[in-house]
Amino acid sequence: MKLIKLKITPKSTFSSFAKGDMIFGSFAYHLFLDKDSRLSDYLSSEPKIIFSDFLPDNYLYKPMLPLKSFGVEDSQKKEFRKKQWISIENLQNGKLSACENLQFTQTKTVIRNHINRVTFTTDNSGVFSPYGLEELEFVSQPVLYILFDEKVFDEAELVKLLNKIGRNGFGKKSSIGKGEFEVTLDTNFKGFEKCNTNYYLTLSPTLLHKQKIKNAYYNTFNRFGKYHSSKTPFKKPVVMAESGAVMELESHKKYIGKALNNGVGDKVSYLQGYSILVPFKFDGEGIKNG
Repeated sequence: MKLIKLKITPKSTFSSFAKGDMIFGSFAYHLFLDKDSRLSDYLSSEPKIIFSDFLPDNYLYKPMLPLKSFGVEDSQKKEFRKKQWISIENLQNGKLSACENLQFTQTKTVIRNHINRVTFTTDNSGVFSPYGLEELEFVSQPVLYILFDEKVFDEAELVKLLNKIGRNGFGKKSSIGKGEFEVTLDTNFKGFEKCNTNYYLTLSPTLLHKQKIKNAYYNTFNRFGKYHSSKTPFKKPVVMAESGAVMELESHKKYIGKALNNGVGDKVSYLQGYSILVPFKFDGEGIKNG
């Protein structure tokens, strides 16, 4: 599988932060709209394509390790907890104390108003009904990493498909122009450096069920499905490991995770539970006591 890097040029604000599993969902949706069946066996085969989250250029998530693993002084711990990013070079070289408090995004709340499209008034009663909408804006250059099977996709095609998604808008409120972007291939990117290590960082939400992992350090969150059954209004939740998780593996891997059908009944909803792995030097110091 081949790893590429795309530079993102936002064309609007976003109402959803772009996570890898969400990007995959939009990607699969656009393929199926074009009656493209290359992902039809997604649940029963090795992954053909894996997306990272949107990340700041040349930076990755701070590893989700115990605080003692970073080797910071007690007097610096409070300030260090606020730092959420680390440069790729410092991560891979094991300089974990070099995390930074980089501003990647900023949010603001704008006031919008509900409109009845039949009467062209605020609602049936004509009462003014404003609501707040939180918008996300990228402050630093966002990038996207894609690991894909060269026998199935090629770089030029992926750029074209991602630009198509960007023109239509990504995530929540895309119908009103949110989440628009353009992508270009970063031809200078040659992949992540190879390391003699057993430790890896994830770049997107991951499903870790039945994975061959020696140790894992991660936070969890619930990802809710797109559909519910006729018996219950609740969508099927899945517990995923948050991006930035750390995996200790027995052998080298480019990715980890699994795929899942998160649909209900005859409704199929593919969930990307895979993540690209970035190797980094770490001797396990602080974990046993963390």
